[in-house]
Amino acid sequence: MKNNKIYLLVITGIYIITFLVISGNLNIHNLWYDEAGQFFISKGLNHDSDPLETEKGLMFVVENNASYNLDPGGFTILLHFWSKISNSHLWLRILPFLFFIGTVLSFIYISHLWFKNLEIAILMGFIPILYPLALKLGFEVRAFSMESLATIISVIALEKLKWKITYKHLFLWSCVFSLFMTSRYSEIVVVFVVSLYVMFLIFRSNSTLKNKLLSILIYSLPLIITLIYIYFFALKIQNKNIETLAYLPYISSNKSILIYPQNFLFLCLIGLFIFLFFLKKRYPIIKKYEILLFVTISVNILFIILSSLGKHPWDPYSSKCISLFLLVLLCISAFLGESIKPLFKSPEILKYYFIVSSLVFIIALRKETFFMTRYQNNVYHNFLKTDILDYDRIYVDRWESPSIRYLLEYGIFSTKMKDLYPDKFTFGKYMPHSEYMQHSDGNGYKALKEFYKKQPKMNDYSDYDLLITPELYVYSSGQNDDWTLLNGTTNFYIKKDDNINR
Repeated sequence: MKNNKIYLLVITGIYIITFLVISGNLNIHNLWYDEAGQFFISKGLNHDSDPLETEKGLMFVVENNASYNLDPGGFTILLHFWSKISNSHLWLRILPFLFFIGTVLSFIYISHLWFKNLEIAILMGFIPILYPLALKLGFEVRAFSMESLATIISVIALEKLKWKITYKHLFLWSCVFSLFMTSRYSEIVVVFVVSLYVMFLIFRSNSTLKNKLLSILIYSLPLIITLIYIYFFALKIQNKNIETLAYLPYISSNKSILIYPQNFLFLCLIGLFIFLFFLKKRYPIIKKYEILLFVTISVNILFIILSSLGKHPWDPYSSKCISLFLLVLLCISAFLGESIKPLFKSPEILKYYFIVSSLVFIIALRKETFFMTRYQNNVYHNFLKTDILDYDRIYVDRWESPSIRYLLEYGIFSTKMKDLYPDKFTFGKYMPHSEYMQHSDGNGYKALKEFYKKQPKMNDYSDYDLLITPELYVYSSGQNDDWTLLNGTTNFYIKKDDNINR
């Protein structure tokens, strides 16, 4: 018993140190394009709003989310109320971080449900921390961490409902699912599969047919209301016909992505889960994870089918498919936990030294994945290397516009540059999603390409003395020879003549 307490204290200490290290990501000042856009939408504005434009109410939040985002908007509404307390980068990042902490706790909770062993369960909580993508998304001011938590909670719900189904529990879990469905469209796929299993549990119960039908009605009502809201206030405007987006990977557009080495390995893993699922009657250890296997297999198959129809991208290692990969990760943690259970039956303290040292070694090996900064270009650092007072006319392309507007209006530079902003700055505009998605003939992306063709080149901006533009550089196709990169920055350009004079 004493050894158990020492082990739990040491593991808790490792958790504290790990969270102290990764919490440094909360202090990343820069919000990149999608994050900053998400922030402005939560203010009832959007990526292309005018500088210093007045914040607007909730209806404008919903409206701008539909026109400038490709999510249902639940996270946007949460952020709207969350940012009423503070607009600082640290406070904004705490919201997704809370969802990430919830994901870690959910891994621990469901592991305890399965193993009835706190020592093993608390160890499983490190799995999402050591998964780089889940950790990165745990600090991004976007809806991915909300979806991640929703995915694990959906499995927990089924594990709880399989033992006790009541009207109250069905209604409460339905409300929880409804809330999380508003995070991202991919979560609707997860909730659909989970709901199929809920229906199975209802029909398997010993209640009367009348009670079963009433149970289905109670469970379905919040979900149906939420889906109606999502359709009319988001999907209908964003992508009514659910067209493919050319910048995302779809099996319908490129079947060879199925045989990419890492994707093929992932499919083999799903195949293994299917094989194990059909052995559940023969092996109690597999029967124990019947729900998890059903949800994981069904969700992954459904995503593959949707991608084959051009309705949802399929890339199991990207943020666009974080839910299906987390389910696989949960399966791995379940079988990993079962494999190490024999170690915890021995009273020798040596097992704890082995487990703790292995964990510390893995964390030390993956420590570089604990920081977000390498994932994105940081406009904040570019500003630190630039004396803005030297430039009178500054052009910012649409890609950097939200990031810079956040830094100068709400972020760390809001007081330092209040006398320079917005007079010195001109911001490029973008074509809203709604404009190029409302093409029933499938030519939405073609419209976007035409939009880019009509945009000026870098050399056309000779009236400016500083260009902040990663995108114009890419689309200028050689028509950028009048400009050179400002020393020490990644996308701040000055005229070559000015650089010589300096």
